[in-house]
Amino acid sequence: MKKNLVMTLMFLFVMGLFTTAFAAEKFEVKGQGSVDKNYVSYFAGQKPFNDGASTITQTVSADGILTIKYALQPKGWLGATSEQFQEDWSAFTGLKFKLAGGTKAKIRLELYDANGVSYEATFIDDSANGKLVTLPFSSFKARTDYQPAGVDPDQPFSLVPVKTLNISPLEGKGTILFSELKLYK
Repeated sequence: MKKNLVMTLMFLFVMGLFTTAFAAEKFEVKGQGSVDKNYVSYFAGQKPFNDGASTITQTVSADGILTIKYALQPKGWLGATSEQFQEDWSAFTGLKFKLAGGTKAKIRLELYDANGVSYEATFIDDSANGKLVTLPFSSFKARTDYQPAGVDPDQPFSLVPVKTLNISPLEGKGTILFSELKLYK
């Protein structure tokens, strides 16, 4: 009986270690968000994604401008991405940024929350000279056309931490410039 009790306690201890390790990994926060950060810099050195037929490049200039050049094929997909965040954005109302391009394309700003669920907000690139775009987090909705394998989109939206941010033109081709990508309260 003593042997069974010891084995049971050891099993519970080991399970507790694994549970703690996995829980910590899921919600690791590497920092707090800041209204003073220009998050465009997080896109530097990152590799964009595409379907293989569509083309995209993403570059960040020394003066903090993210340039996305793209050609989206019919029924294709692509996007500029950054997976470097791991920040707590729960104290903020949303994101704002300057946008210029004039492509007339619908653009998806996609955010992966703490649960790995993909949320999106969309806007139109309708200004060649530039405009300020403000997207409150309340405007982000769980994507209905795609979710990563194994996530539960019924989980509550969690900004502790934000994991990934993608910018995806949803039509056409062109060049779009993003600058001063910041959080706001």
